[in-house]
Amino acid sequence: MSPSKRSYRAGLLGAALASVVGGVALAAPPLPSEPANAANYPSQRFAASYAVYDALGHKTGTAKWHWTPTGGNCCEVYVTTTAKGGLLEYGGSYPYVSPDHGKSWQRISFATPLYNGEGAIVAGPHGDYFGISWDPYTGDHLQGVKYTAATKKWETAEAPLKSPVFDREWVTYAKGPFVVDGKTVPYVTIVRGGTVSKTLEVLSTDGLSYLTPTDPNLDVSQSSAEVRTFAIPVVKNPDADFWQPNPGTFTTPLNAGGVLLLNNSQDNLGADAARLNPTTLKWERVKLAFRPTGTLRQDSRGWLTMVTRKGNSMTLALSPNGGRSWQETELVLPPTVATIEGTGDFFDVKVNGRLGQAVVSTRADSKSGRGQDLVWRVDVSKPQPTVIKLYAVGLGNAPTAIGLVAGAAADRFDFPSVGLLPDGRIAVSFQDATTPRNIPVPGVPTTGQFLNPNGGHNPALAILD
Repeated sequence: MSPSKRSYRAGLLGAALASVVGGVALAAPPLPSEPANAANYPSQRFAASYAVYDALGHKTGTAKWHWTPTGGNCCEVYVTTTAKGGLLEYGGSYPYVSPDHGKSWQRISFATPLYNGEGAIVAGPHGDYFGISWDPYTGDHLQGVKYTAATKKWETAEAPLKSPVFDREWVTYAKGPFVVDGKTVPYVTIVRGGTVSKTLEVLSTDGLSYLTPTDPNLDVSQSSAEVRTFAIPVVKNPDADFWQPNPGTFTTPLNAGGVLLLNNSQDNLGADAARLNPTTLKWERVKLAFRPTGTLRQDSRGWLTMVTRKGNSMTLALSPNGGRSWQETELVLPPTVATIEGTGDFFDVKVNGRLGQAVVSTRADSKSGRGQDLVWRVDVSKPQPTVIKLYAVGLGNAPTAIGLVAGAAADRFDFPSVGLLPDGRIAVSFQDATTPRNIPVPGVPTTGQFLNPNGGHNPALAILD
């Protein structure tokens, strides 16, 4: 990066942080974008069969999958799907795309070289994609990533506004209109990340340049406005089946426009949720028709799905009327496992209203500490959800841990990720004793190799045949 760009970033960061403390939304000139190039990637592909269970956890047979190590890093595989049946994967330094259920892949390479990064990506309307990439090894820098279908062009742009060590960076697409400095924009994207704290987020009005800081806790604590009741509009929107973000965002993009941030221990909103005001870009406390207890999705029909975890128990609840009434079903673990890994939101959920199905993935340990990846397929076509089947993915024979410190004693698996394709196929992250170790640059070890030199397995991506 040139000295002039570094000076621009430093000045912009200081001004932005000062403005967010003062409660003023920043709209700065965007940084110049750089082109990114898509090229065919020689992916490996392996066939496998794994166990299938019924709704009560009884084994009923097996299912055929194929899996690939393409796209992940030492501890993360992030996957989602597109309306045209494509796969988007972003676990390591670069995003990967597949138009054919993982049979072939393209890697998107950036002009600014990355060594051992990580990222997240979501599908927006009109075939556009929005991603974010963070790389601690090449200057702790953050980059916005965007694909514009109309021009068939990938771009990246440096994102100078962030807290240090911007780990677990998640991206949310929110339909507009929004007003920024008197200008109406059709959408915003919001990025959440950080190791110590994730309360200071960054917002983009073009899906690429993240130059507007946003702090939900600061916004709501500075506001004296009365907490208003907000009724979630039940409207149809076909894009809603594909823009669903990672649970770690705590966000729910709304079909009619706008976005909710659900209350969580990090933001401490003091209300059910906060809504991003479309004319001020400030978060405002709102009261909903229900109390959110987990990850909330709105699908293309406008129906709400909420997945809640309490210890080793998980439920999926469904509401066709904006949360005024709910019906739920339990997600039963198979007898081969005893304990769900992680805490809170250590799961992923995607809902396709057109299919009338939802998928929920997590990873659970056996009594001997071996991890098993799991995916429930749930019928949500009617107000009463029903579990169709439970897939075990992988052999369930590898112990894993979450995070850098825990990974000193075991292979890492930092979060589950799942995608539901338009034809009903499932793509999901998994890890077992057959998945190979990721080495981003041969001969140059990463921290994971230093801390756990005897470890040999990293997450991979499995696709249901």
